[in-house]
Amino acid sequence: MNICVFCSSSSNLDSIYLDAATALGRTIAHHGHTLVFGGYDMGLMGAVARAAVEAGGHVIGITTEGLSAKGRAVVAGIEEECTADLSARKERMVELSDAFVTLPGGLGTFDEFFSVISRVKAGELDAASALLDVDDFFKPLAALLDDACARGLNSTDWRATCEIFDNAETLVSWIESTR
Repeated sequence: MNICVFCSSSSNLDSIYLDAATALGRTIAHHGHTLVFGGYDMGLMGAVARAAVEAGGHVIGITTEGLSAKGRAVVAGIEEECTADLSARKERMVELSDAFVTLPGGLGTFDEFFSVISRVKAGELDAASALLDVDDFFKPLAALLDDACARGLNSTDWRATCEIFDNAETLVSWIESTR
């Protein structure tokens, strides 16, 4: 199974986030799945991919022409595909993947997360989606989305298309049970 991971590319991160990304990459590889990610050796993206490669896993990194032209390094040992831009990269990652995991991140990560769960909700995509909640990072987001549902602002419960976990092993086992 191909599991896509959306996450931060920032290099200014606390080790708790890097450790969680490393555990997730290692777990995906140990379970025999392919990791699909944003391609570059930066932040959580680099940590999750390096861990999967080091554990003997197959990793597909989707890069962009623009970011590569800026000299961003690609994780060694991956299969790389280069797309024109961020929109094409996100679409290619979705095309390749059977399930999605979101680690903590910023604007790009949130864009990717919301795009996937919205497409699952709309019936455009049949895929499992999960948040790996490191250090309660997603707790405010979950509260906001729960509140939107309670106020009737969302036509269905967002939790119908996404689960939250605090452990990589439990998360990957759940994905396997859904496929």
